[in-house]
This record gives sequence, structure tokens and C-alpha cells, in this order.
Amino acid sequence: MCCYQYQTSGHNRTKKINANKMKKEMNEANSKVGEPTTISKIGLCLEIQGPTFKDLKILTNGSTEEISRAISGRSLGFFAGAAIGGFLVDKLTRYCYLIIAVCVDLMGTMSVAAPWSPNTGVLWALFFLQGLFEGVINIAGQKLILEIWREKASSPLHLLHFGFGLGSFIVPNIANPFLAIPLVETASQNGTFNVTWVTERMSTSTLTTGNGNATTEIQKYIKETEVHWAYIIVAIIAAINSLAHYCYQFSSQKSSKNSSSKMETTKSNRSLREIIDPATCAGGQRIFGVVIFVLLFLFFFNATGGERLYGKFIRNFSIDRFHFSNDEGSLINTAFWISYSLGRFSGFVIAIWVPIRILLLIEVSGALITSVLLNIFAYDNSLMLWIFTQPMGYFIAPLFPSGLAWGDSYVEMTGLGITILMLGGGLGGMSYMWIIGHFYDDDHRSFLYLTVVYGGIVVFFAFIMTLVARGHSPRNVFEDTSIDVKKETSDDEKLTTRL
Repeated sequence: MCCYQYQTSGHNRTKKINANKMKKEMNEANSKVGEPTTISKIGLCLEIQGPTFKDLKILTNGSTEEISRAISGRSLGFFAGAAIGGFLVDKLTRYCYLIIAVCVDLMGTMSVAAPWSPNTGVLWALFFLQGLFEGVINIAGQKLILEIWREKASSPLHLLHFGFGLGSFIVPNIANPFLAIPLVETASQNGTFNVTWVTERMSTSTLTTGNGNATTEIQKYIKETEVHWAYIIVAIIAAINSLAHYCYQFSSQKSSKNSSSKMETTKSNRSLREIIDPATCAGGQRIFGVVIFVLLFLFFFNATGGERLYGKFIRNFSIDRFHFSNDEGSLINTAFWISYSLGRFSGFVIAIWVPIRILLLIEVSGALITSVLLNIFAYDNSLMLWIFTQPMGYFIAPLFPSGLAWGDSYVEMTGLGITILMLGGGLGGMSYMWIIGHFYDDDHRSFLYLTVVYGGIVVFFAFIMTLVARGHSPRNVFEDTSIDVKKETSDDEKLTTRL
């Protein structure tokens, strides 16, 4: 009888191990394929604002500053979404896939509505909601990666965010066929006309040239904007992707009936005080935890702000400064996002062998050097703008996943911990967009100046974080798990001895 009971318990334990193994394999497969695909849809929905920036000005009759502020609503929404998402993910860890699916659908709905906005105020509100859903998706997706891969999460995090770049470099090509084509005819006093660039709405203004001749600019749109079709297309693609996450949720719920995780149960049962206490994430070292999270907040403030700055304004700058055509502006924007995607994919590969603390310093140094070269050579030379935009995209791209992986190597990134980083990123994105919107129309070079400021700040904080963390060993995320395994092994040995 005793032997039969032992055999039965051993059989049940084998079933449990097999179920856990199957669940782990399914989660790892999804983290490698499903999550990057989801983030690519976020890239489609959110980065379509860059290629369609001038068309949004046409549709809402807004200025550059007004559209910049409307787009900054996404960052404020991201700020709010990160705050909500942290608590949602910590309390509803088992429903992360469902949270992601619902938020992707809602984000797509906001995309469809955006081009129909009657003014920039409504546009701001729609982008705010998009940012809110983005914040929740970001935290849920990254939490899944960190839970599945633990101390090996650095490389998968880069692959996760590679999806954003993938969607971002595709979206200019989706939007380009639907953009307005502007036509400006300049009539001087001697009666000659010069067609300079290409638009059906009339606006006139009188300018004085350097030699004192008065000129009149007449703007018409020979092809009216149809960007609402581009927004609909990206929303449909996002909705199709969300179906996969509903399936993942169903599968994970089914497998969870056959297995349970002590660690997950312990984390989900944490009190509110434990959740918000930095000591919980830093192994009891409260002051160290506070300092690390403050530095990460400031790092993400600037890393995300600089990324939004360059991604949103490189097309505008190339058209306004060098009179690129619509196609050429979309092409340099696409080239930036291709380099951005390569930066994140190479981060996925390099992070396997290079320690994250070294990789982060290489990336921020590359961003600073490139921003300085852009200021020196690219303001008066379109070829140099093309050349240096590529390394800029390459070095900007991995800062977000590298910063997260660096933080997770010293403190536990709970849902609320990731929230702090996302709050910094959201606030930074909003601030950078407001600053560039204020100065850009008066001086186009402010775009390049602000890029250098961004590069200098991220280098400063990366080195400060390295110095603060010096002397602190990376945390052992498997410590609790190893204790549980040893305890179960010990119980089995005792039972075998009694038999």
C-alpha cells in the first residue's frame, strides 16, 4: 500500500514536471515570437504620427507647436498607463496576455479616430489614450519577459523591443501613398513663377527677399491627404495580432490548472506596503533601491525623450531644411527606423556575450558622438544628414531595453518597478516634444542642438549609475527558487529512506 502511494505520488510529480516544462516552453516561444510581434504593432500605431505630421497639421489647421503638443499627449498617457499597469500586472500576473490583447485593440481604435479629429485638442486626447494603453502593454510584456528569462533577460528584452523598430520602419511606407502633396508657387514682382515644392487649401503670405523684392507665396494641395486610410490599415494589423494573445491567454489558463508556482503566488500576495517599498526590490537595501530607481527614472526620461525627438522630427527637418520631397522625407525616416531595428537586433545578439553594464556605456557613448557629428556636419549638408542618421538610429535604439536589463540586474523589476521607469520615459517624451515644438519654427537647428543635449545627458547618467552600482553584486534571481527545489528534493529523500 505504501509503495503504491509512493508510486502514485511520483507519477503525479512527473505529470506536474511535464506540465511545468510544457508551460515554460510555450512561454519562451511566445516571448521570442509573440511579444516582439506585439511591440511591432505598437510601433505601427504610434510611429505613424511622424510620417503624417504635416498631414495632421493640414487636417486640424494646427501649427508645428500645436501638433507637437498634441503628440506629447501620448507621453502623458504613457505616464498614466505605466502607473495603472504596474499595479495591474502585479495583481493580475496570470492575465498578462489578456491585458495586452485588450489594450492593443483599444490602441487600434484610437488610431482609426485620430485623423478625424476636428482640432488639436481632440487629437491630444486620442494620443493620450493611445499612450495610456501603450504604457500598460509595455509593462505587461516586459514583466512576462523578466519572469520567463530572469537573469538571462537582457538578450530577449532587446529582441522584444526590436519589434518596435520593425513596425516603425514599415509604417512610413504604409503612410506614404496617402500623404498630401504640397505645391508652392512663388510669384515675384517681375511676374516670374518658381515651383518649389508640392499641396487644395489656399493660404497666402507676403515675404521680402534679401534683395528687397516682395514675393507672394500661394499654397495649394494638388493631392489632398488621405492618411485616414493609413491609420485604418495599421489598426487592422494590430487587431489581427491581438487575436494571438487571446489564444495565449486561453492556453496559459488551461496549463495553469495542472501546475502552480510558489514564487508567483508569493509575489501576487504581497501587501501594498511591500509592493511600494524599494527594499523589496533591492534585497532589503532600501537606500540603494531608492537611489537606483531615481537614477533609472532620470535615465529613461532622457533616453525616451531623445528617441521621440529624432523619430518624430527627422522627416520634418529634412523637408524644411533641405527641401526634401515627400518621398525623400519618408525614405530618410524609413532609413532611420531600419538602423534603429538593426540596433535592437544586434543588441539581442551582443547581449548574450557582453555584460550589460559595458554594453550600456558603449551605446550611450555612440549616441553622444553621433549627435556631435550631426551638429558639425549635417546642418549644411544633406548627404551628411543621411550618413549620420544611421548610427544615430543604431545607438538610440537599444538604450531602452539595455536600461531595463541593467536595472533588473541590480534590483527586482516588479510591475511597479517597471512603472517607475515608464513614468520617466513618458514624462521625458512629453517634455522633449514640447521643447522642440516651441523652438523649431524659429530655428530648425534647435532639432540638432537638442539632440546633442540628449546625448550628453544619457552619457552622464549611465556613468553615474555604473559608479553607484559599483561594489554591489548583481542579484541572484533564482535564490528563492533554489531553496524551494532543495526543500522538495529533501522531502523526497526522506520518503525514500522511510520506504
